[in-house]
Amino acid sequence: MNNNKKTILLVDDDPDMLEIGGIIVKRAGYGCITVMSGEEGLSALMGSKPDLVILDYMMPNMNGFEFFQQLRQNSKYQIVRDTPVILLTAASEKETERQELFELGLSNFLLKPFGNRELLNIIDNVLTQHELLLKNKELQEQVKRIEYKYRDLIENASDLIFTLDIDAKFVLINRRISTICKQDREDWIDKNFSDMIVVEDRQEAEMNVKKTLEGLSRIFEVRVKRENGQYVYLSININPIFEKGKIVGCVGIARDITEKKQLGQEIVELKNFNESIIQSISSGLITVNLDHKITSFNSSAGEVLGYSEIEVIGKPLNEVFPMEDCEKLLSNIDDPDQELLNREMPLTTKEGNRVYIGFTVTPRIDTQDRRVGSIISFKDITQIKQMQVEVQRMDRLASMGVLASGIAHEIRNPLAGIKTIAQALEEDLEPDDSRREYVSRIVRQVNRMDDLLKTIFSYAKPRQPKRNLHRFPEIVQEVVALLENRMRSQSVKYSETYHSELPLVHVDFHQLEQVFVNLFLNALDAMPKGGELKLEAYPKVTTLRRVDRRGRSFPVQNKSSLYTEVCLTDTGEGIDSRDLNSIFNPFFTTKLQGSGLGLSIVYRIVADHHGDIQVDSDAKNGTRFKLLLPTEE
Repeated sequence: MNNNKKTILLVDDDPDMLEIGGIIVKRAGYGCITVMSGEEGLSALMGSKPDLVILDYMMPNMNGFEFFQQLRQNSKYQIVRDTPVILLTAASEKETERQELFELGLSNFLLKPFGNRELLNIIDNVLTQHELLLKNKELQEQVKRIEYKYRDLIENASDLIFTLDIDAKFVLINRRISTICKQDREDWIDKNFSDMIVVEDRQEAEMNVKKTLEGLSRIFEVRVKRENGQYVYLSININPIFEKGKIVGCVGIARDITEKKQLGQEIVELKNFNESIIQSISSGLITVNLDHKITSFNSSAGEVLGYSEIEVIGKPLNEVFPMEDCEKLLSNIDDPDQELLNREMPLTTKEGNRVYIGFTVTPRIDTQDRRVGSIISFKDITQIKQMQVEVQRMDRLASMGVLASGIAHEIRNPLAGIKTIAQALEEDLEPDDSRREYVSRIVRQVNRMDDLLKTIFSYAKPRQPKRNLHRFPEIVQEVVALLENRMRSQSVKYSETYHSELPLVHVDFHQLEQVFVNLFLNALDAMPKGGELKLEAYPKVTTLRRVDRRGRSFPVQNKSSLYTEVCLTDTGEGIDSRDLNSIFNPFFTTKLQGSGLGLSIVYRIVADHHGDIQVDSDAKNGTRFKLLLPTEE
């Protein structure tokens, strides 16, 4: 042990023992003071304040027991009262008195006779123990100071602070309970935590306390009822208390959030009121911030565009709509003095369809008159636009039909004359006359012109469909029977697939037969060197939408209905993407020979049946026509 020149006081009435003891402790590196009586020992103790006293038990006037009693019990010696003392005694020392000395705080006994090493070991042990004792006292004082400090902090905290034992009973509560809950803390010590909570919130509180006592930190909100019946909302943060690795309770901090809750409730009510107004208006409404991210999206906007609010909130506008649409929609939107009023544009829906909207863009201003975003309000005007387009189209077709009918009528008369003269001339010529071939060509071309005129008449003066319920496969069988030889001669492999529960179609049998004859012929024309032609038919419940010749999709009914969906797919030469929007136009054709009316008649017949036809094509991978045929009135 490093004694740091500690001083030892030897008290013994035997000069020889003092001399021997002095030699032993000095050789061990200790300082030494020697006295021969208890009275002198107490005086030396007060004057020199040694680190250790070695005291002989048997001395005249004041023996060792009396010396130690004075040291421990007399207030005169208070400043040296804790000096460690080793008592030297004979083996015949009374055990009861030794026990009493130990109870007074005696450090150790040493029985005579003893050896040098034994004495020094005891000295070292006692001094070491005393140092540890002093350090423990110092630590205890520090703990007390810290405890006082934190107790003061706890008592004066603005939040309610409490501790619970392992049974969830209050052990400590600061005085904040009296101001927050209007209750005396003394009334709650040793009471269960859940008893403080209103009945409706008690299960939540008990569950969180239970999890905390299992080792988890929890944050939750509960209500406490004051004596006057008012509720106080508390936000509680509760954590487990560990001692030696074992949970012995928990500590909680509760904050009064009543005012915050009330303000929050008012804000929620105001927000719900505003939201109900926004959601109930018939116009679509989209708001964006300055970064063009969507901040609100009402139900009317969702009905038009097909998105739910969850899908778009927080997303930039250009992630929801194509960039081209965004540029039109947001043009001049960042100009604080610019308002976009009563404009029209096509917009792409979630399904990729195009709807026409009439829209207005106005700046969104905050309470400090600063622009924080924009409000886009719009209405779906697709049907209005489509009606305008259809009216114009019907006017054009009607005019074209009248014109075509007139021209066809005027041409048909001279054609009949030409055909009659040519046939008469053919009869007058000898069979081996080379000129008969030229006459035959004239007759064939006249017949071709006559077929073309019939098509023009059919287009110009369409017959209204006489619809009845028919089995769709029977219609297809008639078409296949007409074209079976041609498909075989062109090495076209034909297949058809029908759903087991395919409904009857409500159509004009002969007009629908004309539709599929035209579609089959187009497919065969696209596969002169062979290929595959596949027909599939399935039931489908959907809302009918019509795609106009500009590629814009719009609904033509307000509810879903049952249709038969027919897909006719070929592997021939596809349609150039530049021609896709024109193939249903009258007189449009890419064939060297053809009227350009076949697909236009198909489109008109399907439309007259309140059905739908669409086409997908790739110049390299063939063409697919998709039709929706009605199954009911």
